[in-house]
Amino acid sequence: MRVVGCKAKLVIFVSLCIKLTAMVGSGTIQEHQKLVYEAPYHEAAALITDNDIGFTQSGVLVRKNIVLTAAHGMQLLLNAKYPIKDLGNYVLVTPKKLSVTFSITPNTHVTYKVEKVLLDSRYVRFEVGDQHKYDIALLKLSEEVESITPVPIANEIALETDVPMLVQTWGNADVPRQQIKRGFYLFEWSLFFPNKDEDPLANLRTVMLGSIFFEPSNVVPKKPNINDPESTQRRYFAIKSWLKHKRPYGLALPGTSGAPVYVETTINGKTSLRFFGLVMGYASIGEENLLIYKKLEDLSKNPNDAYNVQTIITTPFRLNMQPTANTTDKKHFALDRRYLRMIDGLSNGEIS
Repeated sequence: MRVVGCKAKLVIFVSLCIKLTAMVGSGTIQEHQKLVYEAPYHEAAALITDNDIGFTQSGVLVRKNIVLTAAHGMQLLLNAKYPIKDLGNYVLVTPKKLSVTFSITPNTHVTYKVEKVLLDSRYVRFEVGDQHKYDIALLKLSEEVESITPVPIANEIALETDVPMLVQTWGNADVPRQQIKRGFYLFEWSLFFPNKDEDPLANLRTVMLGSIFFEPSNVVPKKPNINDPESTQRRYFAIKSWLKHKRPYGLALPGTSGAPVYVETTINGKTSLRFFGLVMGYASIGEENLLIYKKLEDLSKNPNDAYNVQTIITTPFRLNMQPTANTTDKKHFALDRRYLRMIDGLSNGEIS
């Protein structure tokens, strides 16, 4: 299969559809490949391919027969004259040649046919400024995946401010005609609150996360002033966290859409990975409000040009707004139960 770039959406409400580098980052392809195959849950990282329309993106197995991915790629199916059911809260599509591939080793691949695609109506019937919040779609496979353990989705997650995030992706537009599953880390994040919703508080409960692509340094830079630009402040925390962990990092560009993002959490002194969201796209840092550079295909050759760019993550978790839930160092998130109902309903046949 040939992996190409897929549609990405910018938080500054500009959409791009281009073929370009899937990943810019530190380390070689082999280092990023080694990182993912040594990480927990890597078998569940999915390569999604549509041989009829001709697009690919990443995803993750969350039930034996359910894959989670970004909705913006699956939205292409709505315009392909496939059978569609409007179920009120959901839209169900029957694709023709959509498939999902997994690998346990770099040379071992197994592929399954996709039977149904489920989109949240909050994504399909969006108000401007809201659609990116619900950029999550579900794929039902024609049969259960027996050899791979699905990724568990927690009901709640407590996230530290400098926690590393691991992305497991099949995006490889920078190495066409090759199937390469890779991993990279994001070392900094910030909350992004969409500005519209059907509920006045919902824009505070559903969050987006961004992690910038930064210039590494072996010395912690001077701590920025609170009045310094957002890019300066966030770059400081990214470099500080990277120095602590020293792992391959990267920037997600088209080709990585739908890739699972994991956070490292520590409970009772034990560190573990927990699923937190999916790569949705990328954008320039907020206060600069610029379009991405015109020659995006050159980012892999000139990564310095990407230092004002951030990876955007959509998540099925909502920030807990209880006054006692959050501190300066930790934020507490709760699962949006609607996504859980979608996953279980599609898996057991209640949604059909």
